[in-house]
Amino acid sequence: MAGSEQPPPRREDSEAPLPIEDAELALAGINMLLNNGFRESDQLFKKYRNHSPLMSFGASFVSFLNAMMTFEEEKMQLACDDLKATEKLCESEEAGVIETIKNKIKKNVRILFKLLHLKILS
Repeated sequence: MAGSEQPPPRREDSEAPLPIEDAELALAGINMLLNNGFRESDQLFKKYRNHSPLMSFGASFVSFLNAMMTFEEEKMQLACDDLKATEKLCESEEAGVIETIKNKIKKNVRILFKLLHLKILS
């Protein structure tokens, strides 16, 4: 429900809050978004966008939805920049997310071709 965030759970032995998993935060943000809490969802994802790729993707997704609903050039550019920032956060040292996926697919295709080739020769 929009705006009904619960405070983080507290440890019994101290007053410091326990860290919340990014998956739990993302779920809370999605629930806010689905329950007409667009602004609250946007604020939550933006607050934690640099903490994990999942939260960064959530922030980019909300930004993208906003751009697609309004079709304003400024919001579309912001959504594009957010998506690029998310990709940069996710990328390995050598390749981006999309390049990593392409490489894995190519590797699997090569393995399949080798298996088929061996089966044909048998």
